[in-house]
Amino acid sequence: NFIPNEQFNDILQRVISSVTNNVQDEHRSFWLEGTYGTGKSHASAVIKHLLCDPVEEIEDYVNLEYKGTKYDILRQSLYDLRATTRLFPVTMYGLNSIAHKDDMSVQIQSAVSKALDAAGIDVNVKTDFDNYISHIEKRPTIWDNIIEEDMELQSYAPDRKKLIQELKASNTTLLSLVKNALRNSGITIRLEQENLSKWFFEVQDKLAELGTYKGILLLWDEFTDVMTSDLGPSLLVELQSLAEATMDSKNNSYFFHIAHPSALDSLKAAERTKTTGRYRFMHYNMEPVSAFKIMSRKFVHDDENAEYVSMVGQHFAQIRDVYEKFANTSNSPDETLGDLKSLFPVHPATANLATYYAREAGSSSRSVFEFLGSNPAIREFLDSEEHYKAHDLITADYLWDFVLEEFNSKVTKY
Repeated sequence: NFIPNEQFNDILQRVISSVTNNVQDEHRSFWLEGTYGTGKSHASAVIKHLLCDPVEEIEDYVNLEYKGTKYDILRQSLYDLRATTRLFPVTMYGLNSIAHKDDMSVQIQSAVSKALDAAGIDVNVKTDFDNYISHIEKRPTIWDNIIEEDMELQSYAPDRKKLIQELKASNTTLLSLVKNALRNSGITIRLEQENLSKWFFEVQDKLAELGTYKGILLLWDEFTDVMTSDLGPSLLVELQSLAEATMDSKNNSYFFHIAHPSALDSLKAAERTKTTGRYRFMHYNMEPVSAFKIMSRKFVHDDENAEYVSMVGQHFAQIRDVYEKFANTSNSPDETLGDLKSLFPVHPATANLATYYAREAGSSSRSVFEFLGSNPAIREFLDSEEHYKAHDLITADYLWDFVLEEFNSKVTKY
């Protein structure tokens, strides 16, 4: 259901350029910033699907949204990339359970491991073996209890000495049993921060060996919560080695942070510049053109119905100057004109006003697009034979009634 606009297409092209790795300086992770309600999370999720889903599952969407000749280069560059590269998706949200800077490594490890488990992929890397051996040696009593309570693990390794011996031999079957035993006991073994980068890229390489995925795309939404916490600056420092490692041409994994512009407010100017330099730093706005197109998708028309086509034609002829006024403010007047016409019976001025309410209303910006989709007054209008016979239009009073409660509840703001 996502409607790409020129801004999104520019971001998609920059992402493709980075992942294609044709230009060394562009081979970086990503940071997308935008104010609340701009749709940056939705846009990022679409990019995740385009890079991570099987090609056959994205073809219909790509061929529909990018069928025009002006999209030939973008469409082909995406297909060329996907011919050789598919990334494994991992998603994180906000601060998670990070209460100390050392918690970040275990949260990233946990997110990657859960995503792999959910996909039915069993990846064992050298760092895992080393990490468990170190923990067993430091916490012997805990492991005595784990072995005693897990009969399957006990059958392979009846004591710690045997367990360590098999882990040193990189016994993958035993490692799987260890992981199952830990899951059953509810214990998480923390990966030391200095080992996180090593572990992350070992997982990347192991995925590549398996053949389906070339690397990892870790989408971290609501990253603002991380940056605005008391730990924000120190957590960013901890991420530094990972972010810099993704710039290495031998690696094919990327972080994709999604944040509000305020996320960097706590950083000094030099730190801000350093941070933005490690990422493909991109800004996302809400655009009126995309809003027209989104709203137009709320209606399905029978374009072969002669009465409908005639009605739209009469309506357009009567206020053509209004349609053209709004269409000419976009970069693609003809396309926007078609979007506005397909919004019939919504008056074009009503559609235009709706985009500005969406910008100004902040947290309610998403609900503005529900104006056409789930607003009882609109449904009543569309079900009315009287409105149909009179060729009535959905005018601004309907929009005003829809947003009035929001405005009245926040008098100071508005």
